[in-house]
Amino acid sequence: MTNKTTNLPIFPLDVFLLPGGITRLRIFEAKYLKMVGLSSTLGGFIISSNKQQHEPSSRWGSWVEIINFDNGDDGVLEIDVKCKSLVELTMVESEIDNLQFASISEINHWSEKQSSTHLILLSESLLSVFENNDLLNDLYSSKLINNPYWVVSRWLELLPIPHDVKHNFVFNSSYVEAKKLVNSIISKEI
Repeated sequence: MTNKTTNLPIFPLDVFLLPGGITRLRIFEAKYLKMVGLSSTLGGFIISSNKQQHEPSSRWGSWVEIINFDNGDDGVLEIDVKCKSLVELTMVESEIDNLQFASISEINHWSEKQSSTHLILLSESLLSVFENNDLLNDLYSSKLINNPYWVVSRWLELLPIPHDVKHNFVFNSSYVEAKKLVNSIISKEI
């Protein structure tokens, strides 16, 4: 896709989220509360790693939309966001309150593909993770366990591997390489 949207707010956070991925965020700083308010009229916001601040030539992020919000037990705003697509960030600018905005170009990504091939080991172990984690299970009301692209994407998000390793699967690596990495990790654990 080469769809352009300008001036989407950026939430700097070291969260790796691929299309279809969902996470819960706690929002308490004034500039990010402003970002949440703007996101409904702007079509969402971008989650981009803090570590990319020094790499502007390859800066990318996850374009997310808010799918649910509530106040936590401590009164802090909690929002559930779902990744619509990966985007390349250009023309990053800061407002007076240091909230950053960027123009974006969508990135076609293998995680958006559909398939009916079943990865039995990876699918069953991922389903077990969901069943044993109430928050994850609640966030993903629809689990596409029979779609290998969805399964490998969720594993990449969940596995505790360095962000810079995950970053390689955005531009340079293929689905086959991602599946190979995830499979090697999960096979060792089981």
